[in-house]
Amino acid sequence: MSVQLVDNFAFNGPLMLMPGSHKTFVTCVGETPEDHYKQSLRKQEYGVPDRDSLAKLAEQHGIVAPTGPAGSVVIFDCNTMHGSNGNITPYPRANAFMVYNAWANRLEKPFGAERLRPEFIGAREHTQRLVPVSGNLAQQVRAA
Repeated sequence: MSVQLVDNFAFNGPLMLMPGSHKTFVTCVGETPEDHYKQSLRKQEYGVPDRDSLAKLAEQHGIVAPTGPAGSVVIFDCNTMHGSNGNITPYPRANAFMVYNAWANRLEKPFGAERLRPEFIGAREHTQRLVPVSGNLAQQVRAA
């Protein structure tokens, strides 16, 4: 899920998605370095498909760039091919990204890494189920 913290325009490097690409498995070559999360949001060099695979996905699924005012939310499967261009405009780009999982699929010890990701990247201790609510959301927020 991406929450747009500022207005996202087509020209300030918005999130790009290949709708439906989450249904296609694409291998990625190479081993992810330790503490890769520290630089992966600036430039993703590991765990990315080769150019031919990206070209096939783009041809099959196309590429969309959701735009909208600050506060807009884009919900997508985390396996959807996604990325963004650099922002060379004077307008900021700021989005908050959250990965969600079914409660039955909570994080466990990783099978492919020697160390756990830090709690602020992959929460294991401070988790709780989301509980659906109905009614007037504004009244519920004021009451909380």
